Amino acid sequence: MFIGGEWTRGSAGRTFEIVNPANNETIARAYEGNLDDVNRAVAAARDAFDNGPWRHMTGKERGEILRRTAEMIRADATKFAFLEAADVGKTFHRTLGYSIPQAIDGFEYHAARAREIEGKVRAVPERNFFNYRTWEPMGVVAEILPWNGPFMMACQKVSAILAAGNTVVIKPAQDGSLSNLELAKLFAKAGFPPGVVNIVAGPGRALGARLVEHPDVNMVSLTGGTETGKQVIRQSADTVKKVALELGGKNPHIVFEDADLPQAVQWAIWAAYADQGQICVSGSRLLLHKPIYEEFLDLFVNKVSALKIGDTMSETTDVGPVITRRHEQSILDYIAIGKQEGAVTILGGNKVTSAPFDRGNFIEPTIFTGVTPDMRIAQEEIFGPVVTVTMFNDDAEAVRIANGVKYGLAGGIWTQDIDRALRTASQLQAGQIYLNSYYSPAIVDSPAEGHKESGIGGTGVHKYMQEKTVFVKLKLD
Repeated sequence: MFIGGEWTRGSAGRTFEIVNPANNETIARAYEGNLDDVNRAVAAARDAFDNGPWRHMTGKERGEILRRTAEMIRADATKFAFLEAADVGKTFHRTLGYSIPQAIDGFEYHAARAREIEGKVRAVPERNFFNYRTWEPMGVVAEILPWNGPFMMACQKVSAILAAGNTVVIKPAQDGSLSNLELAKLFAKAGFPPGVVNIVAGPGRALGARLVEHPDVNMVSLTGGTETGKQVIRQSADTVKKVALELGGKNPHIVFEDADLPQAVQWAIWAAYADQGQICVSGSRLLLHKPIYEEFLDLFVNKVSALKIGDTMSETTDVGPVITRRHEQSILDYIAIGKQEGAVTILGGNKVTSAPFDRGNFIEPTIFTGVTPDMRIAQEEIFGPVVTVTMFNDDAEAVRIANGVKYGLAGGIWTQDIDRALRTASQLQAGQIYLNSYYSPAIVDSPAEGHKESGIGGTGVHKYMQEKTVFVKLKLD
């Protein structure tokens, strides 16, 4: 672990295995943190914020260190892509071509953003008064990360936390720790003062709960499941700390009759099967307008059936493994539930049992048709390579089906009618909408907040800051 600027073993001396989901072989071991280690990390972050130089440095000075970190990530891009692929099953070429550039962009963007955190001066009705408002760092931030994109998310979120002048304790997911621990080496080299960045790995529930409840932690930021987010809210009540939650999604991907079908099919595949569907914004609910239903479905099935399941390190692989045996079984259970509910599996639906993939956690890309909005597979987040297909008759029905879940994270819309596109986007109860694509090229520039049970807590660098207002009485008499 990395605490107070130094590498340290866990207090209890226990370790946990880091397992490659492609073959379930142990590829590394890491020290397992416990509550004492969390307390040490929080104490280091607290001291660094209260007594260290970080919060008092100019935005330019903080930005220079953040930019230096970005340059080191770029130099080690291949290594980080390899570690991410080996640890969580992402394909190497997608990680190198998409996730790593997004991670670098996070540090570069927030390096510049650190210099332009502005306040505001407001007029007040009373004579000889003026009012100014400023943004200040929260203090010690606990950032609890998920396993499905540990490196990119760590870079984007931690760079924002640090640009704002906070110190941080990072808690990576136990099933996604490897790249975060390697990232700590760069934090040590980049010039961050001791205690500004701390990383404690280990079992999530106990360590996360301690961070949430700790009185010296000013803010908790979590990316994870909705039920975990609800638990964080409950656990934070006694200390009334700021909580930011980026939670689950069951995202609609709407294709209207006037869509560019070949383009829509390609983006629907990306939306549904990138990273094996283990992305919170995955377009897992495909809603097809009745006039183009059959044509789109034929194209979609033909293209999805050609996806190659394979070695995560191969450039020709489209679909890798899901994260663990336990998660694999959860996905297979949902597939069985869909069949019991009356949905029809027209493609996939099985664990891959041919060698050598039988040693890993591989599931065939799966397509369900005949899915009604009330089915569990259309309501609950499966978080795997499973797409449900539902037909709609008109615009109003499309919006009604799209909004008919407890989540409100993202959504996609395909149409060549700009009025329909903007009208539908305004009607969708979701924080991130894609029109005629399913891609966010500038997510750090324009971050999104989940609606409904998909999240709370703000966006961007201000997510990790607090506002102060000051009223000044001037002696002008």
